[in-house]
This record gives sequence, C-alpha cells and structure tokens, in this order.
Amino acid sequence: MFQAFRRTPLSGWHMLQVAAFTFLAALAGLLTQPASGLSVLWPANALLAGLLLRRPGLAEPASWVAAGTALALAGILWGEAPLQALSYSLVNLAGAFVGWRLLAAPGAPTTLRQPRAVLRILSACVAAAATHAAAAGLLTLWLRTDASWTSVLANWFLGQLLSYCAFLPPILLLPKAGPRDRRRPAARARRRSWLETLSPLASLAIGLALCFLVGGPGILAFPIPPLLYCALVYRQRTTAWLALLAAVVITLGAAYGWIPFGDTPLLAGTAPWAMASLRLGVLLLVVAPLIMSGALAARGDMISSLSLALDHDVLTGALSRQAFLRGAQECLRDPAARRGTGLLMLDIDRFKQLNDTHGHAVGDQVLQAFARTIGSAIRPRDLFGRLGGEEFGIALPDTAPAEVAAIAERLRACVADAATIPAEGAAPIRVTVSIGAAHDSQQPQATLHSLLSYADQAMYRAKHGGRDRVCFHGDPTDEAVRPSDIP
Repeated sequence: MFQAFRRTPLSGWHMLQVAAFTFLAALAGLLTQPASGLSVLWPANALLAGLLLRRPGLAEPASWVAAGTALALAGILWGEAPLQALSYSLVNLAGAFVGWRLLAAPGAPTTLRQPRAVLRILSACVAAAATHAAAAGLLTLWLRTDASWTSVLANWFLGQLLSYCAFLPPILLLPKAGPRDRRRPAARARRRSWLETLSPLASLAIGLALCFLVGGPGILAFPIPPLLYCALVYRQRTTAWLALLAAVVITLGAAYGWIPFGDTPLLAGTAPWAMASLRLGVLLLVVAPLIMSGALAARGDMISSLSLALDHDVLTGALSRQAFLRGAQECLRDPAARRGTGLLMLDIDRFKQLNDTHGHAVGDQVLQAFARTIGSAIRPRDLFGRLGGEEFGIALPDTAPAEVAAIAERLRACVADAATIPAEGAAPIRVTVSIGAAHDSQQPQATLHSLLSYADQAMYRAKHGGRDRVCFHGDPTDEAVRPSDIP
C-alpha cells in the first residue's frame, strides 16, 4: 500500500491536485484558529501524508514543493506575514514528511488489521507530531518571544498528534482501487437486522448529545462505550470515521464553548493547559476503538483463515466435500431460487491412466489446472467443490434446466479447449471431462443425496457414451449404465 519516492515525473495537473487538496485542508484548519493562538484542529499535515501514502505516484519532490506553496499561500491569505507563513509551512511539511517516510519505508504495515500494525502507525504519528512540535518550538522562540513556550510546545505536539491519529487512519482504510474478490464463501454470513445495524450509531449520537447537555470533564467518557460498541459491530473503516467524527465534535464543541468544559471557552487562551488536557483525552478516545477494531479484525481474519482451510480443498482450492454439500443443501432450500437448482457431477477422463503413466505429481498439476479452468468459467454465485479424487461437483442456484445443460456444455468445452499441461520431460497432456447433470424440478421432493445420485448416473452414461460429453438425467436417449460397464 505504501512506498517511497517513485522516479516518474509528475504532470502539472497532478501537482495542481496536490496543491489544491493541501490548500483546502489548510483553510479548514485555519477556520478553527482563534484571533491569537493555535488552530484547534489542523488536518492538513495528516491528510497530505495520507494522500501520498494512498497514491504513491504523487510522492515526488515536486508534490512537496506544491504542498508547501499551498500551505504558505493559505497562511498569507489568512493574514499572516509572508515570512511567518513560509516558516509555518516548512514546519508543517517537516512533520508530514516524517510521518509519510516512516509509513512508506520497507517493512511498514500495509494494513491496520492487527493491533501491532495500529500501534506501528500510531508510533509514526507520534514521530511526526514530535518533529512538528520541535520545529514549531524553535519557531515560537523566534516569532513569539512573549509566549509560554512549554504550554505552546505541549499544545503543538498534542494538537498535531490528535490530528494525525484522527485523520490518518480513515484515509489509510479507504477501499483500494481494483477488482473485487468475487469468490463465494462456503456459507453465508448472517445478515444483521436494521436494529442491530443502527444501534451502535444511535448510542454514539446519544453519547455526543450528553456531552452538550451535561458538559464538564466527564464529556470524554460519554462517547467511549458507544465507540467500542461501534468497533464490535462495524467494520474497521467505519469505526475509524466515527471516531474522527466524535473527535471533531468534542474538540470543536469544547473549544468554542458549545460544550461546557470549564468556566470560560478554551479559545479564550486563558487556560492553555486545559486545551492540552482536552486534546490528550480526545486522543485516547480515538485510539481506543482503533486498537480494539484492529484486534477484532485480526481475530476475524484468523477465523476466516481457519474456515478457509476447513472448507476448501488444499490441493485445488475448490470447496471441500463437506462444505460443498452444506452449500448445495442451502441452495436447495433457498426460497429465492424460483427457477430451481441444478447439480453437475464432473469426472476427469482417464485420470487413473494419467497417474500411472506420468506419476502423481503430474496428476496433482492436472487437478490444479482443471480446478482453475472450472473456477474461472462458473458464475460468482455457483458452488464448486471437490468430492474426492478426480470427481468434482457444481451447484447452480436459481438456474432453469435448459440453462443447466448449456452451462455444463460450456464447461466441457472450456476444459477441452484449455491450454494443455506439459509434463516435465514428456509430451503435453490433453484433459477432457465427462459431466452428468440433474435438476431439482425433475424430482421436486428429492433430497440432495438423490439429486447427486441422479447426476452421478448421468455422468457415468457420459463416460459410457465415449467420454468428453454431457448427459442430463432423464434424457430418454441415454441408456442406463453401471460404473463397471465403463471400459
């Protein structure tokens, strides 16, 4: 996901995009700046680092020059002296560069789906905020000799750290561009009701409302249980955005006096350490659900990996026999399948002879190539499983009988036309398949076992008829045959 500088020259349009994005983010931060003092929230640095991490092609020196120019221009338009605006833009770039460089370095986490990865990203945020605060502290001694540098330094650091921790994770968790994984799971996940889906969001709204109604230092406690509830129910990306929302509402509300936090609004500047305390509390409010959601995501990934290992054949990647039978049974019971369900039995022709001639290693290669061919040819909603040896099954939900026959013939042709599999030191191997088909409309009260038996019988008739063909159960042109009759 993240990488360092690329050597591809940037176009003027790309530089303009970076500059415009940074300029708007800086204006958003300046809108929260009081007449004297620091901005309550400054998202520009975190958003700039996040943009360059998500779009590595923009991570060129020219982009940093464009971003620095945009930051300085925003400060000048806001009323800062040119030298002051330029100095602050360099400070902002220093912090953003450190955060970007740490997360773009080799070995940096490419996902937030582990508590360790979340902590690694938070460590990069700390380093970026510390760099920013150190540079800003030196700048404060020069530009604001009357300021209390300790409180200013603390607010610089905590303000930047809060902005990085609140704004950077949601950007990094945005969906990746590219094709979606269309593989059908072996079993459907339980869908939540609307009440289960909206309850965490409603609880967060109540927690934020209590902040405005009750006020006081306890406001930081009201949103924490709802955010942890959101981490339990929602995806990590959704939790990160909700934590950002809570952080923005509480920080701005307390700073402007909309949420009673003290005797005077924090923007008055009479209590700089109160602002630092608020920022530290909101920071912990943001970090807690992020770490929890990372732990839950890691647990979910582990469960998915175990389920994948249990439900899929190790050699071919097709569903295991148990998972296929379970999924096919669900298809037969699905009331939405108005056109019924088709079942196919597939058997690779003369596979035993192939094993005896070329060895089991080549036989395994044939099975893997066959599974890849079938897996790429079926529809996303179809189930494909290995039933044993060279025998496979396919369940075709919501499919009419004529369509089942057409799909079976198309699969047979795909296998016959697929690129041959060269055995090492031997001539290429051509693979064909015999397919038997059945449909639950032929026997409305038939069980899955019966339908599989019908498809199996049809498959044996296909083999008896010369192999590399499709036979449909109930076709009067096909005569009955026993497996022992096949040559």
